[in-house]
Amino acid sequence: MVNLLVYSGPEVLPSALRITLSHLARILLPNYTIQPISVPVLLSQPWTANCHALIFPALKSGSGSTGLVVGIPSRLNSVINDFIEGGGHVLCLNAAGRITRGFGGREIDGLGSALGFTASNDSDTFTFVDRTTGFTISPISLSESSRKLPRDQSTRRIKGEGGGGVEPIEGIVESNMPQFEFPSSGSASLPNKIEVLAETMEQDGSDVAALKCQIGSGFVTFWAPSLENLSEEGLPSSPSTSTSPDSSRLTLLRYILSRIGLKPPNQTAASVSRLLPQFLLSNPDKPGLVEAVVHGLLGSVHGGVFQDALNTFEFHGYDKGLGILKQMKTQRHIDANDSDPSQSSVSPIIICPNGIVPSVDDTPLFDLRTYFNLLREARAREDCRRDVSGFGETLFYGQVVGSTQSMFDKNPRFLSSLVPSIPIVSLGSHQLAGRGRGANAWISPSGCLQFSLCIPKVPLSPHSPYINTICSSSSFSSLTPSYIPPSKLVFIQYLFALAVVEACSHPSILGPTLGANVRLKWPNDIYVCYGNPSRPERAEKIKIGGILVSTSFAPGGHEASVVIGCGLNVLCRHPLFSLMRVGKPTLSTPYRDPCCPASMKDELDHLSMEGTLATVLGRFEKMWEEFLGSGGNFERWMGRYQDKWLHSDQLVRLTTVDPPMMVRICGITPDHGLLRTLPERNQPGQPGRIPEGFIDLQPDGNSFDLMAGLIKVKGS
Repeated sequence: MVNLLVYSGPEVLPSALRITLSHLARILLPNYTIQPISVPVLLSQPWTANCHALIFPALKSGSGSTGLVVGIPSRLNSVINDFIEGGGHVLCLNAAGRITRGFGGREIDGLGSALGFTASNDSDTFTFVDRTTGFTISPISLSESSRKLPRDQSTRRIKGEGGGGVEPIEGIVESNMPQFEFPSSGSASLPNKIEVLAETMEQDGSDVAALKCQIGSGFVTFWAPSLENLSEEGLPSSPSTSTSPDSSRLTLLRYILSRIGLKPPNQTAASVSRLLPQFLLSNPDKPGLVEAVVHGLLGSVHGGVFQDALNTFEFHGYDKGLGILKQMKTQRHIDANDSDPSQSSVSPIIICPNGIVPSVDDTPLFDLRTYFNLLREARAREDCRRDVSGFGETLFYGQVVGSTQSMFDKNPRFLSSLVPSIPIVSLGSHQLAGRGRGANAWISPSGCLQFSLCIPKVPLSPHSPYINTICSSSSFSSLTPSYIPPSKLVFIQYLFALAVVEACSHPSILGPTLGANVRLKWPNDIYVCYGNPSRPERAEKIKIGGILVSTSFAPGGHEASVVIGCGLNVLCRHPLFSLMRVGKPTLSTPYRDPCCPASMKDELDHLSMEGTLATVLGRFEKMWEEFLGSGGNFERWMGRYQDKWLHSDQLVRLTTVDPPMMVRICGITPDHGLLRTLPERNQPGQPGRIPEGFIDLQPDGNSFDLMAGLIKVKGS
């Protein structure tokens, strides 16, 4: 995913971080992940690799009247300058800039470049440095005294000239904003690498309101108006577009984000903002599955209410449910002042009895009948058992849902009431509260396949009452009369990730040639990797998916319900990468929008959400049957897993030992699924004896990059 990181250090004004995160989310989701980042993470984690832009909310100024920002650690200042020089983008909001020549603002005519100086300086002033021109750019915030004055009711008109494919824009902002300061010769003397993006329009002239400065291969941009006080009025310069949905108080911010190279989602396409009812349906060849699920939850198939910790599920008959769906679709957009729709507790469920499959008119983003046909083919191809309730044959589907994962693992009564022998898929075309690993969010762009597979009451011991369960209300037996020891549950994420990657090589998705580019990153990420035969370490890699597994243990510990969540970019639009674009020569090759019909018709015209889900579930069902039958033994798949992962013979710096050491990845432990490594011989900076034998590692759970945050397991 494409990351936007928002600085959350102590220099940020208290309300600025919240407002910045809120506005960025409204404009840029679901095209980008947006997350705050602290000073310790910026200093210790490899955040630059996947960061498109680092954004600074309004910052506190120093105690003087200059408005200069102080307090940013000098080492962090250097890290940020290195990020920009290497091609990164920094955006300073509610900030102007003081532009001077020379070190720390001293007029030394560019000698700083010749001396190779960095951004560190004695005054601890936050500073950006252009080594090639000798210009120094220091952010300016409103002084503390200015912020304490009564709110200025006067306004200014802002005009952005456009450029870089971005249309010109005009809008109204409140007057109180920091002012740019230029060398004595004025802004006309600035180098060509500095571009004015927006100006205020005054009767007696104009002032700079936004400035973009190239530093090395990257840019730093300043936007002076406050996000907190943006006027409700925002007018495109062309009267013909004055009724555009962009005519809002966020129009100007949207403009400046576009000018720094971000691509907000097209607002002419209706955005999703309200939860919609979900269908509960099954393979029409096995209509009894729906009745069994509803009976297990409610004891009746005539509808009812099931209240739980996160959601209250309201079950409706098919005809009544369709009426509710149509009514809610007409009200799908909510006012900005309404409560967060992703936190809505009411979840309407439309029961589809007797093998009913909703029409495409009711599910325009996912053809359910086509899906069931493709799933039938996939299960036959994998030689899955026909006498069981297969993976994906029973599902909840909603066009807009909260979280497919939370539907199961955050509703314990609901989860424990599901029929043991009927696995269920929760599928949503859009998620409003998607979840990733740890505390991470999973964004939900159009074209992303996001679903969770719930396998209720998996036996963990031979004493489980469900080891030979047969659903009394249907003719479908459980998959295999076997069990998985609790220590082997960790391998489920590996098994499912392998199923996804192997499925991508099937002709129904990418085929063997293009599918070979889809790889695994330990422990649970899906990547596209283009190898470079001459420089394999420089292969282009980008994340397109991830796996999230949660287990809920039943009292007594003899069984656990397993929920496997997966997000996979299949048909996503630019700037996100997806399977649709795998056929391009390199990841950085310019291309047309992959959702345009003509973009890749010759290569991937068969690629679909329905076929991808069916192929993945068919592949995993067969693997799961064998995994369960072997008592959770992963060794039969170990070779296939390592053939598909990115880490064979990879060197990793282990920083959780003193002193740090380099270790080489050699596999996964067969007992607990840990990362197995061997220490490198003859390591510089290792005065003592290098330890013998394997060093087994696990993620620390807090690292920005899992491979950079490994800890040594005791006893290894």
